[in-house]
Amino acid sequence: MGCIRICGKVILAPIVIPYKLCFRRKRPTPHSNNNIRPSLAPPPPPPFLSASTYSNLNDNTSQQHQQAPSFDSQQPSPTLPLPTADYEVFLSFRGPDTRHQFSEILGLFLAKNKIRTFLDDNELRQGDRIAPSLAKAIEQSKIYIPILSLKYAESKWCLNELAEMVEREKRNDGHIILPIFYLVEPRDVGHQTGPYEVAFQQHARKYDAKTILSWKNALQRVGKIKGWTVKSKDRHATIIDRVSSVVWSHINRSEDLLGADEFVGMDDHVEAVMEKLSLDSPGTIMVGLHGFGGIGKTTIARVVYHKLATRFERRCFLEDVRTTQEGKDGIISLQRKLISNIMITRDSDPGYVDDVHRGRKLIQDRVSQFKVLIILDDVDERFDFKEVLGDPRKFVSGSRFIVTSRNTKILRSLNENQCRLYEVRPMNRKLSLQLFCRSAFQGNAPLPGYETLSQEIVQRTEGVPLVLKVVGSSLLREEKSFWEDTLLRLGKIPHKEIIERLKISYESLDYEAKQVFLDIACFYIGRRKDFPSYMWSDLGFHPVTAITILTQRSLLKIGDDGDLQMHDQLRDMGRAIVREENIEQPWMRSRVWDKKEATELLQNMKNLPKLRYFEAQQVEFIGDFINILPNIRWLCLPLHKSEGHHPINFPMENLIILDLNCSSNLQDDWGGWSQIKMAKKLKVMDLSDCPSLTKLPDFPESGSLEWLDLSNVNGLDSGVELDVGNLWNLKLLHLSNIKIGRITGGTIGTMESLQDLDLNDFECDNLKEVLVDIEELTSLERLQITRSEKAIMDYQLSKEEEDTSYKVVNLWELLELEDLFVLDSNSELEIPPADEDSWWKVSKLKSMMLKKTKIEVVPTTSTSQSSSSSASSSCMLPSSLTSLLIWDCLESVWLPTLENLENLIHLAIKECSYLGEIQGLDNLLQFNKLETLELTSCPLLTSTFLRGSAGTAAGKIVIESLRELCIRKCGGGIPHLPSFPRLTTLEIGPLTPPDNDDQVNIYLYMNIQGYT
Repeated sequence: MGCIRICGKVILAPIVIPYKLCFRRKRPTPHSNNNIRPSLAPPPPPPFLSASTYSNLNDNTSQQHQQAPSFDSQQPSPTLPLPTADYEVFLSFRGPDTRHQFSEILGLFLAKNKIRTFLDDNELRQGDRIAPSLAKAIEQSKIYIPILSLKYAESKWCLNELAEMVEREKRNDGHIILPIFYLVEPRDVGHQTGPYEVAFQQHARKYDAKTILSWKNALQRVGKIKGWTVKSKDRHATIIDRVSSVVWSHINRSEDLLGADEFVGMDDHVEAVMEKLSLDSPGTIMVGLHGFGGIGKTTIARVVYHKLATRFERRCFLEDVRTTQEGKDGIISLQRKLISNIMITRDSDPGYVDDVHRGRKLIQDRVSQFKVLIILDDVDERFDFKEVLGDPRKFVSGSRFIVTSRNTKILRSLNENQCRLYEVRPMNRKLSLQLFCRSAFQGNAPLPGYETLSQEIVQRTEGVPLVLKVVGSSLLREEKSFWEDTLLRLGKIPHKEIIERLKISYESLDYEAKQVFLDIACFYIGRRKDFPSYMWSDLGFHPVTAITILTQRSLLKIGDDGDLQMHDQLRDMGRAIVREENIEQPWMRSRVWDKKEATELLQNMKNLPKLRYFEAQQVEFIGDFINILPNIRWLCLPLHKSEGHHPINFPMENLIILDLNCSSNLQDDWGGWSQIKMAKKLKVMDLSDCPSLTKLPDFPESGSLEWLDLSNVNGLDSGVELDVGNLWNLKLLHLSNIKIGRITGGTIGTMESLQDLDLNDFECDNLKEVLVDIEELTSLERLQITRSEKAIMDYQLSKEEEDTSYKVVNLWELLELEDLFVLDSNSELEIPPADEDSWWKVSKLKSMMLKKTKIEVVPTTSTSQSSSSSASSSCMLPSSLTSLLIWDCLESVWLPTLENLENLIHLAIKECSYLGEIQGLDNLLQFNKLETLELTSCPLLTSTFLRGSAGTAAGKIVIESLRELCIRKCGGGIPHLPSFPRLTTLEIGPLTPPDNDDQVNIYLYMNIQGYT
């Protein structure tokens, strides 16, 4: 019989349904009301209309070149009603191709998310014309989803709809197109080849040239838009799940209301906190914000933090201190983040923290020398300021600390009992109503007919911001009867029972969303959403839709890195719901996360047939595991120990995720390796930072793997081979900082689904050969090549030249790529001419970092005989770029013009000794998007925007967007500076003036607020 030996600290995590385990610290059980039950009657779906049924209407095409029906045509036509409400999505499809297989299912998913969609034709009525109604529906809709099927182009109505969509999208008034390529390739759509060529051969005999051209232009435009390609083997439900999620995110994205609810009622709080901070007084001052959970302490601290950004030399927001301290190396994690933010360091820097004492010393010796603003959010009785940061009195005069906590006793003891307290009280009725309306109506006031209901619901929430947002979000787009039911349930809850009020929103969720919510609350806060989504999908759930619903109802947030975030009150509510499943017998609950309870469960049960998720630190698996964990889906064993004891018959049949990250003792003879080859469902394998491995395991023969991380497995034997023959479904492949003999079984280009490829510091004898077809990776979004001199290719040169001249992959072959990092490759990056299919217009590249990498301008007929300067001006980087860093590139003239980079926010050019000119910089600044500009160690760079243009004094130029400007060790003096109204940081000098200029070298560093 197998057993699990607990060798150290254990975090043993859950299962999805019905059993989960996780060793965590025990928390008190909040009060609950078991009598509350959800309303099970779903609201009626929103109305649907469809234009697809018109594809065969009014199709009299007897004339050789008749004018095709258009939206302005007055020709009589079958009727449909004018829309009674604004639509949000217009779905265009050819009925016979996709109605029953795809379109109707997509419509149902959109309805589930309460998205008003122009789809169904059941509500047609006579007396109206097609053209005006369709035009009105398209005009009303924000999102257009054309489902481009094999015979889509045969329908003139579909083509007319598409042309109208493209025309409205060009106006840049908020309309967007999200195409779905159903059993057809985007290139066939864009170039009208294959089945689309046949369709247009037929149209050419019926319609005039102008109409044909408008249709072709529309198809060409849509063919270049990144959408979804549906192939015969793809699961429709999975793709539709993703589509509906993206649609909702676009609908819910509003520039005017983005984060606006964060500022409702903030003015008085911010003013009071600013007064207590006494910003003009010397010394170090600490302010403590206190109040119960969900009252808005963190939001107030964050608003003050951003408002004071320009008043301090450095700043850091340490969020969720209480939860961070619970984790492994909690105090060290807090110290690392603080030092990293203040000192701008990385893990490899000398200031890296590996123990509490060193961290505290670094903070006292280095961090404290800056005038800092530090936020310590949500501290509890375990937090000791001096243990973490040292003596606050040793920080430079003018430094300020803001600490938030539910416990006033903790705050009073801080800073030698000199912490200034501020109590955050509930919102008044007027502000409560405004915040509620932001969530319930996406506006500042109730809709007609909902005024009284809104006032009564707001009264029941008692001015608690979190409750107002969660309850309001749950009512968005719901029927009035659902509002009335919510009001009745709120009325039954005693005053001050915040969690019970929050539970009302939870109870209105469907079964899947509830299970996903409970999983996240118990186990997955802080994790990327990708991993649990694999497991939820295997259970038959639709995780994208579930996460969208939870986000929509303010029960969940998604961080910038895709991590799952949840307010601690909502987390506590979720865990309380699980505890209530069985108060006395934890092993009867669906999820167990408390360390003590999980340990007892493992010790008292002989097998765990329902366990699906298992997470434990520093454990050993010993003995025979047959029938012990038959349904395990996710095995997470960080710091796994393998010291001579090995499991046999370890269950892998249903395993989806195997996470052995940072298991430094993991050996080649671990008993689990022999079973992996038969793991037919395995999607994720994370072996990163396992330095004791000398061989690679056999990967599943099924080809199921989608995520493989071998980063820092740097103990591999030099002759190890990586067989990619069964890895054709990979989406992520990380091979950074490892060295192997060869890659066998195929080339990287055969992994058609690959989106993220990391080759940083990767060495392989035949890497050049297996990367030869990398341009086939049309789905690639992120490519990293750092210090990998062999990771370079040449598609143009002959075999005789290949050994001496290499080039980085051609960018115009990877139009979906979003991030490109090529560092220390000593190789060439080819840039095509600007007129080469206008690739720079359609590329999706957002971030580019090049170090010691030559940019090779591909010569055209007009530039082949001209200078390299004219060649560089004839090519352009992708207009989609938002961040560009050029570093230590030693070519004399090589930088393409920047005049088209209308979206660029960050530009840095460093240590380019031979760079004499930055073409297009004036144009770049006129786009009013650039926020940071850094030009350092470019001694020949004498022509910059700082000298003005066309004889205009630079001091008269106003550059609105720039926030940070750094120009150091560049040639030329600065007669005048332009006006920078939003500038916060200005660093200039030393500069080398021209020989004929009467300027002197200067060095200036300023932390300012606006410069004129």
